[in-house]
Amino acid sequence: MKLTSEEVNDIALESRLLLTEQELAGAVRYINNFLDMLDRFKELDLQNVEPFSFAEALECPLREDKVNDFSNIQAIFDESEHVDGQFFKVPRIMEE
Repeated sequence: MKLTSEEVNDIALESRLLLTEQELAGAVRYINNFLDMLDRFKELDLQNVEPFSFAEALECPLREDKVNDFSNIQAIFDESEHVDGQFFKVPRIMEE
């Protein structure tokens, strides 16, 4: 399955992203490479592979969800090197 530039642009607009022609071309290439990789899973013989599940629900290996106190927000900002004023700087996830 391949996506066209128009389809990727429609998805970007739904996500409220405005892409330049160069960004759109890169996004189309990136998404289609990913979809090609997923298509390779169709080649696997999974006939005798059981679905993943935990042996016992009571002993789940995942961490417990708990509420943390964030009352000292200034300390959080002071400890982070990725702060710009009152905001955290987040790295880009897509290369140009």
